[in-house]
Amino acid sequence: MASYSRAQQIWVIYLTLLIALVLMLVPIPDVVSLARPEWVIMTLIYWAMALPQRVSIGTAWVTGLIMDIATGGQLGVHAFAYALAIYIIGRLHLQLRQYPLLQQAFIILSLVFLVHVVSVMNAPFANPWHIWMPAVSSTLMWPFIYALLRKIRRGLQVS
Repeated sequence: MASYSRAQQIWVIYLTLLIALVLMLVPIPDVVSLARPEWVIMTLIYWAMALPQRVSIGTAWVTGLIMDIATGGQLGVHAFAYALAIYIIGRLHLQLRQYPLLQQAFIILSLVFLVHVVSVMNAPFANPWHIWMPAVSSTLMWPFIYALLRKIRRGLQVS
């Protein structure tokens, strides 16, 4: 296997975040848009658990600002929500890495729920389904996202 420089390795992380951002922005039918998994926060969580020295609150903040700009939302809302979630992951990453995937999935449920609660705080009448459905779909997708990103990290020797 080829050995990659640290600069090349960091681009793998940024590329996966970019792909997650694109997946969040791709138009999908309204019927399924309610249950769209939170690709960006799941990707951030994976990298913050796997490589906390590379993906931290600052990375989450910048990614959230990009998400706010891309979606036309209020500037700083996603940034704050993502930074809060990654702060929690940063404090608990050693324990979380030891948990089985099912238990990690429930942590994902809690964090995506938290991100959505923070995101809709300014919305006067937020539909509860807009909070729960992405959290549930993200929970169901977590084992697949985890396996995919882990395979990428190990295959490209990102450390």
